[in-house]
Amino acid sequence: MPNWCDTTYKAVGTKEQVKRFYDLAMSSWNKTKDQNQGWLGHFITELGGEWKDVPCRGWILDKPQLDEHNDEDYAECTIYCQTAWGELTEWRCFVEQHIDGLLIEYLAIEPGCGVYLSNMDEYIDKVYVDSSEHGTEFYTEEDAIKHLQEWYQKSYETIREWVDFAREYTGYSDEFLCINFIENGD
Repeated sequence: MPNWCDTTYKAVGTKEQVKRFYDLAMSSWNKTKDQNQGWLGHFITELGGEWKDVPCRGWILDKPQLDEHNDEDYAECTIYCQTAWGELTEWRCFVEQHIDGLLIEYLAIEPGCGVYLSNMDEYIDKVYVDSSEHGTEFYTEEDAIKHLQEWYQKSYETIREWVDFAREYTGYSDEFLCINFIENGD
């Protein structure tokens, strides 16, 4: 059984390219709507491939979100997924190759396997803080330190000190604190 990775895929391109991606996502969603999820293998078979040849172990967890920008020929479609162990690079590349010109950005987080990856500039090098007491958020390193000092009433001044604190804190408590950097996955 895999560790399930929370993966967000955002398809960006022309309205025509993104609409094709959206239609595939909606078709997948509608085929399994009783389960409230859509299988990623549907993209492969609908684009002429064999799902057994392209790792596609994952599910769309929420209805696909389409954002068509009215004033230009640009659109985005976001799907929130659970994927096996990490981001499905081969799936993503297959879809990009079969919808010519489409770019798929992603954010993948799976703490059990140490996966904190993205190809989106807005997340790369951000600090991912996950706390049982304070929720989950992305921060700059400076902002993460400021919030952590406030929340935990400690005076650690570097992120390394906070990471060490988090390991100790999680090791001796039912509460948890995870601090990781989002790395460039491409």
